[in-house]
Amino acid sequence: MTTTSAEPQHQPVRLSELAGVFFRIGLGSFGGGLIAWIHRDAVERRPWMNDAEFLSGYALCRILPGANIINFAVYLGVHLRGLIGATTALLSLVVPPAVIGIVLFQIYERYHGIGAAQFVLDGVAATAAGLNVATAAKALRRSKNLAAAVVAIAVFVAVGILHWPMLWVVLAAAPTSVALAWRSDSYG
Repeated sequence: MTTTSAEPQHQPVRLSELAGVFFRIGLGSFGGGLIAWIHRDAVERRPWMNDAEFLSGYALCRILPGANIINFAVYLGVHLRGLIGATTALLSLVVPPAVIGIVLFQIYERYHGIGAAQFVLDGVAATAAGLNVATAAKALRRSKNLAAAVVAIAVFVAVGILHWPMLWVVLAAAPTSVALAWRSDSYG
């Protein structure tokens, strides 16, 4: 399977740049939606990877155990700088928000009975969901692959609307998607 790569990197990505991106993403994206932020930085703003590489990596990260965003930080770090890049991306993503999270959880524990707290959490969750949908829509629009769009929409409907078990949907959709990609002109 061959994909075209993003602009070739003449110099490796600086660790400070990688750390800065994940530090900012970790601190600036409360409530989720991190993958949308990473897509914007890794594909749209910087020539670190193209959409096909991003989506392939994200698909791999989704099927691995653990948090998808953690898996993707490691994936992108390895892609750009190897083990040191993975370590830098992971720590920059996790440590700063973890410290803030501990403080916020302490505050929430003290004031969770206040009704406004739930409204804030609901608003943040809606924003995160919107970011994920927007990222998927951008990627599908750029791919111009009708089969990928049909599979993505079918999975969204099956899991998001019909509430079918995710495991069974993935077990059915993954081989179907792989077979369609295998047959498409873009891979063969």
